[in-house]
Amino acid sequence: MRKIFGSIAVIGAITLFAARTEAAVTVSRVDYNGWQGAYKMTNGTVELVFVPQIGRVMRYGYVGGANVLWNNTELSGKTTDLTSKTKEWLNYGGDKLWVSPQSVWNWPPDLALDSGTQQVQILPDNHLLTTGMKSKAYGVQYQREIILAETGAGVTFKNTLTNSSAAPVEWGIWEVTQVNDPTELKLPLYKGGKFPTGYYNFKDADPAPGCMKLGNYFATVTRSTTKSSKIGSDSPLGFILADVQGVKFRVMAKKIGSTTYPDEGCSLELYTNPDPLKYAEMELMAPVEKVAPGKQTHYETKWSLEK
Repeated sequence: MRKIFGSIAVIGAITLFAARTEAAVTVSRVDYNGWQGAYKMTNGTVELVFVPQIGRVMRYGYVGGANVLWNNTELSGKTTDLTSKTKEWLNYGGDKLWVSPQSVWNWPPDLALDSGTQQVQILPDNHLLTTGMKSKAYGVQYQREIILAETGAGVTFKNTLTNSSAAPVEWGIWEVTQVNDPTELKLPLYKGGKFPTGYYNFKDADPAPGCMKLGNYFATVTRSTTKSSKIGSDSPLGFILADVQGVKFRVMAKKIGSTTYPDEGCSLELYTNPDPLKYAEMELMAPVEKVAPGKQTHYETKWSLEK
């Protein structure tokens, strides 16, 4: 009997090892919508594609399923000319990092930070480490470690802002995720915070009539075809949810105490865009911090999918 049980144990261990091997994350170089050599991560359940030429995550979805990230098909395969005197901002879509508060730099964002070429390193366990260009305008440089879970649909981003200048800078890490034509979006309300209504309404950016419903815990927003909108929240729940083609897409970040957040105290922001560019933005905001030369600040964000 001992030999039989021993054999069963060995077989079980082999089976478990094989299952883990099959579920492990793999990274391959692929052509994606005209960009050659993009990095595709997959664990067999979901896949994520990072395009280094424009420094963006451009795909996230179930294998064989829809992309929950919006892509501007008119810009497929294109790159940003950083030497151009016009400084034209190109809205590629996908997910990227900016700095907050926007009121300091206004518009457009520094193109080197927004869509400059990034270097990519494959780390152990097939994590990706992306390193962006130095932004001379803002005095910062970004790195992101992208970690796809071995099983399931979870993704973790370890975002690092480094002061690459010779003087102190004061910025917050700002993750902007453009979602492909969502059916609806949910932003947590929080009446125990800075906003008596539970949310912050950006000036002249209130949702169109009929495009926002307030519940006990969430503002449910739909995209207007004719009017843009933007609202924010300081909810400690720390997530925004979107329904995209029957898939629930969640972006999350832990709120860090009552420290200084941009835009009157928002840690979560939600933007909707009118036609013809059919997307919304789920925005995660880190506190604004003063960073000395050569020093860093960190902000961890997470994604998940659910059918």
